[in-house]
Order: sequence, then structure tokens, then C-alpha cells
Amino acid sequence: MRINTIFGDVSKVDAAVEYIETSDRPVVEAAAGNSGLVTLVDRDAGLIVAASYWDEPLHSSEAVLTRVREGAVAVAGGDLSVESFEVVAGAQPAAAQPGAAVRFGRLQIELARIDEAVSFFDEQVLPVLTACSGLCSIQMVLDRSSGAGIVATAWTDTAAADAAGEAVARLRGSATDRGGVKFLQVEAYTLIRSSMRLS
Repeated sequence: MRINTIFGDVSKVDAAVEYIETSDRPVVEAAAGNSGLVTLVDRDAGLIVAASYWDEPLHSSEAVLTRVREGAVAVAGGDLSVESFEVVAGAQPAAAQPGAAVRFGRLQIELARIDEAVSFFDEQVLPVLTACSGLCSIQMVLDRSSGAGIVATAWTDTAAADAAGEAVARLRGSATDRGGVKFLQVEAYTLIRSSMRLS
């Protein structure tokens, strides 16, 4: 999984999103090994996220995709941050629709306890959150070399995301105690479009 975050000019966000959807998406989705593209936006902050999924990590660094990213950054009038992760667990009870509320919970895991943290996610987090009303998808992604990760959730709307807040808070406390997880921050986005296919 490759996450491209554009820190753009607030006044150019909509133009950049349109560029990504009309020019970038067809190229990315047609690339060998691609298994979906998710585009998110935080208009107030001028943030645009394009998360692409790949069968093999090397596919995500092809030259054509580099040119695609550069074009989007130019339209947005901003800077680009690129992160690479492995999808280690997840579930997709329903297809998220445009306008869905997406939350990125950024975390740091002790390297010696990564497997323990992944097991906790599989055994404790997934059953609880997939039972919550309005959940469309949930996944845990990690960089095993650094311990950096994200728990990404998509909800039908902001009300559904907020309603799950108490359950999420309890799970965070347990993950800290039992999985060696430190939670750093939560980022809130609106879904533009998703073709992600969790296996």
C-alpha cells in the first residue's frame, strides 16, 4: 500500500481532486498489479490523500506512477509525502460510498511486539468494530521496519464514526496495555472515491 499525501493550497483542493480522478485514477488502476485506489480529502486543511493498493510492492514505484503523482502535486500547489505500508489485517463489510467518513488512527508499535499487536487487532479489534453500525471497512497497515502504522476505518457518515467513539477508546486502551501500541493522532477525511478490494 502506498499513501501519497498532498499538502496543498486550500483554494486549489477541488481542482487537484478533479485532476486525480480524471487523469490519475485511470492510469493507476490500469497499472500492472494494482488492486484499487482510494482518494480522500480534508478540504479545511488542504490535504488530499491517494492510497493505492498493489499485489507487489515494486509495482507502486514505476516511473509512470511517479509522473502521475508529480502532476497532482503541481495542480494542488503543494508538497507531497509518500509512505509505504503492508496491509496486515482488515475487513470490508460494505462498499464505502463517496462522502463516507474516513478515520486514520496513526500509531507506533514496539518492534518486538508487532506480531502481538497484529494478533490483538485480529482477535479483539475486528470483532468489536465490524459489529458497529455503519462500518464499511477497517484495516491495519504497518511498516514492519519502523513499527509505524495506521488503523484506517471508513464509515457511512460522520454520525456513525462518532457513535463508535466509545468502543474505539476502549480498544485503544487495551491495545496500549496488551500490544505495545502507542497512539499518535487521528486524522479525519471525507471519501472521494474507492476501488479498494480487501482480500
